[in-house]
Amino acid sequence: MPLFLEPGQKYPIVLDIDADKPKATQPTFYARSQSMRGQQKIADVLDQWTDNPDISIKDLFAQTVEVLTGVVIGWANMGSNEFSSEALHEVLSYQEARELLRKVMYNQHITADEKKSTELQP
Repeated sequence: MPLFLEPGQKYPIVLDIDADKPKATQPTFYARSQSMRGQQKIADVLDQWTDNPDISIKDLFAQTVEVLTGVVIGWANMGSNEFSSEALHEVLSYQEARELLRKVMYNQHITADEKKSTELQP
């Protein structure tokens, strides 16, 4: 079954800056897997970052958070911050927001090391 059709599935995404932190305390986002339609919506926002010199930073950040709240469904280990669109504005830099968008767009739920470890198991 395609990943995006699996009901109730959520996938962890860890930003590169947090990759070396202990798993128990590692800041983690949870996202839904994306179909091509979802990936296109994310790609359209990512394109705005480089292809639209007329867009204001305020509008660009708003579009970014709007798309993120449609695909990111929660998080863990973010201190006392509860997940919300407003909290995304508070905890992410624009580089981190772009990285998160890219990882969600490409359904990068499993790190290369995790993939290798699961490939070795029967």
